[in-house]
Amino acid sequence: MKKIVLIMILVSCTMLMFAKNPWLGQDKAAHFTCSTFLTYWNYGVAYDILGNNRPNSLLISVNLTAMLGIAKEYSDKKITKTGWSWHDLAYDLAGIACGLVLINNLR
Repeated sequence: MKKIVLIMILVSCTMLMFAKNPWLGQDKAAHFTCSTFLTYWNYGVAYDILGNNRPNSLLISVNLTAMLGIAKEYSDKKITKTGWSWHDLAYDLAGIACGLVLINNLR
């Protein structure tokens, strides 16, 4: 099961990188991948290093990753002037969900 989940993630990211429309593309693959990694990593820090219990670690992980995604979009709007993207946030949320799947299957 673990190998199937990882293979599905890799195939999905590869397909996203070559598409050219507002919902697909290299930027969306980066949002998805980074959110997946950050969710998994934040959980590890909260659980293994800080010693929180599982529910609190999940809550910390999801909230911190979501806040980072929102901060990135705010930065895009105010600093780089590329604009706020709801598409990017959707992929951030999908990455968070994928990170939770990985946490439940690999830890």
